[in-house]
Amino acid sequence: MTGKHSASDTLPIGAAAATPELLSARLTGLTASLPGFGFLRRLNADGTIVYDWFSDNIRNVLGFAPMEMGVNSNGCLHVIHWADRDRHLDSIRHSAAVMAVCTEEFRAITRDGQVRWLRGASTPRLDQGQVVWDGVLIDITDGRRAEFRLDMLMEHAADSILILDEAGIIDSANTAAELLFGWPAAELAGKSLGALLDHADPTPQLLANSSNGGPHEFQGMRKNGERFPLELSTSEVRMEGHRLFVGIGRDITQRKATENALLESEQRLRAIAGNMPGMVFQRILQPDGTLRFSYVSEGCRIFLGVEPEELIAEPELFLHCMTVDEQKLFLAALARSAETLEPLDEEMAVFGAGRRRRWLRGQSRPNRRANGDVVWDGVMLDVTERKTAEQRLSFLAYYDPLTRLPNRTAFLERFIAARETAARSHQLLAVLSLGIDRFGIINATMGHSVGDQVLTAAADIVQAGLGRNDVMSRASGDRFLVLLAGHTSRRELTEAVERIHALAQSAVFVAGDEFEVSTSVGVALFPRDGEDAETLIKNAEAALQRAKSQGPATLQFFTKEMSARASKTLSLQNKLRRGLEHGEFIPYYQPQVDLLTGIVVGMEALVRWNNPELGMVAPGEFIPVAEESGLIDGICESMLSQCARQNKQWQDAGYAPIPVAVNVSGRQFQYARRLITALETSLSDSGLDPRYLEIELTESSAMRDADSAIAVVQTLKDMGISCAIDDFGTGYSSLSVLKRFPISKLKIDRSFVMDVITDPNDAAIVDAIVAMAKALKMKVIAEGVEHTQHLDFLRALGCDQMQGYLFSRPLAATEMGHLLAEGKRLRFGPAGRAASRRP
Repeated sequence: MTGKHSASDTLPIGAAAATPELLSARLTGLTASLPGFGFLRRLNADGTIVYDWFSDNIRNVLGFAPMEMGVNSNGCLHVIHWADRDRHLDSIRHSAAVMAVCTEEFRAITRDGQVRWLRGASTPRLDQGQVVWDGVLIDITDGRRAEFRLDMLMEHAADSILILDEAGIIDSANTAAELLFGWPAAELAGKSLGALLDHADPTPQLLANSSNGGPHEFQGMRKNGERFPLELSTSEVRMEGHRLFVGIGRDITQRKATENALLESEQRLRAIAGNMPGMVFQRILQPDGTLRFSYVSEGCRIFLGVEPEELIAEPELFLHCMTVDEQKLFLAALARSAETLEPLDEEMAVFGAGRRRRWLRGQSRPNRRANGDVVWDGVMLDVTERKTAEQRLSFLAYYDPLTRLPNRTAFLERFIAARETAARSHQLLAVLSLGIDRFGIINATMGHSVGDQVLTAAADIVQAGLGRNDVMSRASGDRFLVLLAGHTSRRELTEAVERIHALAQSAVFVAGDEFEVSTSVGVALFPRDGEDAETLIKNAEAALQRAKSQGPATLQFFTKEMSARASKTLSLQNKLRRGLEHGEFIPYYQPQVDLLTGIVVGMEALVRWNNPELGMVAPGEFIPVAEESGLIDGICESMLSQCARQNKQWQDAGYAPIPVAVNVSGRQFQYARRLITALETSLSDSGLDPRYLEIELTESSAMRDADSAIAVVQTLKDMGISCAIDDFGTGYSSLSVLKRFPISKLKIDRSFVMDVITDPNDAAIVDAIVAMAKALKMKVIAEGVEHTQHLDFLRALGCDQMQGYLFSRPLAATEMGHLLAEGKRLRFGPAGRAASRRP
């Protein structure tokens, strides 16, 4: 390496025609376009701090003109927030004390009273015996540019810096120089620059040849004798009549920085541009409309997918990164800015490397040159993440993320437009509320992931059958809303509704399985059933509830009677919710009697609702509403807790220990984890032995998902809790399934017991149930025993237990306690057929 190069060999990209004036204009233009300002600070010999200079764009940041910036008696700027002043002054004085870079970050109060965060750095130097800082402060209030500016300032100190006298003797060196050459700074001081280079020229001549502002390549030498390729640029500085040289060197073996620095000021500009999450540019629009770039930073490689050299040579590549529409918007905005010479705020989508779409946003200030060219110096930042987040938020505001259908908000907005069209054209609208039947079973048995896929597939089928004016949205869970528009007759609209209803009954394939999806539909018509979206949706929901009550896959149009029923149901739901909060649900206990001994061997807890307004409400009125609204879970959990606690109290009072049976809904067996948790909590809180708490499940609930129910019953059995099948005979049990259930009891439904004396069919059914239970080694309890004839018949069959008004009605806890205390038992008449049938 000789270190001798022509200017054409060393000038950076796009700088062939660069002059000091052009570079100064470029730096001024860039500084003006950045959200910050430069300053010069001086520490006088008497310890006072003054600011000699602020760049003009301080007006844009703080609202003050440079000459309006003042300091207090301590030398602190008036604009600095009082809470940051001491720390800021300490940083300045410490920087002056150790002659280290002063990193500055503080809050400033603008002319109009706003608080802005400023961050920057100033490098101290000695000027005529005083410490002088040349610094830059950046507005980091938005937090978007904080990191890259901090990196910029640190990068400036990353290169090795040597201060040399005119003889080439090293006066001082920074830490990077120590690392680069392997010498401590103290040992570097006093050495000749030639001692660090494998170069034949005398040091003064070397400085004279290399101090032209451009970098030269040499062979550097480390303390251990290792040689390495070194890029060195030196600049001459005159201070107090003396010539000094500042040498900036770097190991270019693994260099990633650019090679286009001319002067120290341009090197600083390049360092800033190279660390910016975007690109710095100088753009020129000639009078004939030709667009070109005289300078582009390395960021264009990342964001546009082209090299800086390529973009300067072929400026049309910039336009090719945009869509045709984006090009038109950009060129129009550029023309307006060129005409008015107002700053150009630009935000555009570009396709960069790999055709990845990025969003760029920036500002540039135009200047008109004498030859008519308009020049913009500016910065464009990558705001892709922010733009993506905005688009995501916008999507979530109006669309369901799972099905990607419009949500309820979007549905309401689109309804307004559809209603206006319908009113002008005298058309009809229909709002449909769709609910997938028994969707909870899919989630419970297959998992929510499969459930979501089934839901999406079913929605896609319906969506595919809609017209271009129709709207489908996901309201919540397994509920969808559909708006049918553009129909001129009731018949045409009804046919469209029926077609959608038919589409909603479909088979979908998910995860290798086929699912038969049935959907119930409620319909409200505009304007007959309402003129606004909320009213129509409410009425369609009421129709859907009626449809679901009639069975799966039912279609129901709204009627006025439904509105009254829905209002009543809603009112009852609210009362149920308050009743649950205020403890209005209490258990009544009906004894269960052994038909051999006549003694009480158990009891069934029956829920009662004592409402202050309605009085004692029959279970048949509120249980269906509680199940539909999900409040049944809380009611059952309250019953379990009360019954376990009460039974333990009776045992502690010395009464004979007997089990209490609590009914649970099929819903709770679908969500078994909550049921098991409630049982564990009730037993733990009360201290009741698990064998004295029984669970009763209706036959229809047990058979709805038999495999799942069997697993839950087995889990309860492992906990020591026995289970019984309630209302047996009313469902559709399969004997092959029933024998797999680990249950201990069957309860014959009272509908069969009531007519067992008069109806031979009922008598035969009861006889068969008792025989089957005996074969399966289960106990049998008959419900609804009200007459001695019922009792004699059941005893003759060998039925194990009974409960009914013949012995006792359901009793409140106090009355049940009295019954247990007095040891009441059932007295039998003369032994008849029962004696011969008892095993």
